[in-house]
Amino acid sequence: MQKRRSLLFFSAIIAILLLLVLLLFLDPWNLRKGESGQISLRNTQEVDRIVLAGPFSTVELNKVEGIWYLFGTEEVSAVTVENLLFAASRFEVGSITELEVFEEAADAQEDIRELSFFSGDRVRLDFRMIKHRGRYLVNPGGSDRAFYVSLPGYPDLDLERVFSATPDHYREHLLIDLLPSDIASIEIELASGEAFGFTQDREGNILCRVANDSTRMPEGAPNELAMKLLFSYFTSIRYEQRTGIRADSLLESEMQHQKMATVRVESFDGERHSLQVFPYHEFPGSEPHLFRALVLHNQDQEALIINYIYLDVLMRGLSHYIGEK
Repeated sequence: MQKRRSLLFFSAIIAILLLLVLLLFLDPWNLRKGESGQISLRNTQEVDRIVLAGPFSTVELNKVEGIWYLFGTEEVSAVTVENLLFAASRFEVGSITELEVFEEAADAQEDIRELSFFSGDRVRLDFRMIKHRGRYLVNPGGSDRAFYVSLPGYPDLDLERVFSATPDHYREHLLIDLLPSDIASIEIELASGEAFGFTQDREGNILCRVANDSTRMPEGAPNELAMKLLFSYFTSIRYEQRTGIRADSLLESEMQHQKMATVRVESFDGERHSLQVFPYHEFPGSEPHLFRALVLHNQDQEALIINYIYLDVLMRGLSHYIGEK
């Protein structure tokens, strides 16, 4: 009897091993991935070129002697590339679906990302990614399936930002990088004394309000397009350089009187930014610079130089957002 039980036990073990071997080679659920159709990036240290394409722009990152460059010329923030490689190497498959689901989702929206990772001329990983019903859906190159993926331990990580196809996202001196959907509120105080703010809910509905007794709400209906554009202006705000000008010297009574605006923005996640904007004079007594301004960011004790291309659109009066344009 004991011998028979042992025989049955070993027979069961052999049957299980045979089943595992069959699953390995046949791979009926397409879970085993080779170089073609793999999900996660392997050997990230060997990657020396990354191409990210979005609906409106493309980014190419190149590594030369251990340093990453944008389009091969401009050194980029190492942290942004490290985050990108980390995310690509840690994908975990939650479920599998047919390719048609991915194609239908892609047809319904524009924000699809295409990513390729290279070692020399060899493609290490390539895939298309889209956000579908609150989850990230990936179609690897060479695969006729799509996979819902996540990063274990980072359930709220915004992969659309990590895998950004916007060049400014990777540049050094990035100060603020908030997507329109990230922003919960914006407050604006102008030198004229006008002060007002905007709040946005998770569905993208925006409300405007006055913020002091001297500000009057203009007549007319809110300009929805102008308000939505304002929320889009906080993506990839960069500073050009630090100045060595101390914050307390700008906040003295004479310079405080010259302040052009204070802009505050807060995200749903609690990220807060304050920009106090002052005119920039290249030397004492000169006219204010036409294309640059001095900015105190949050509690920093040193002023930054920021190009007006980022600031001008943030310092418009309340009438810009109320009434038809």
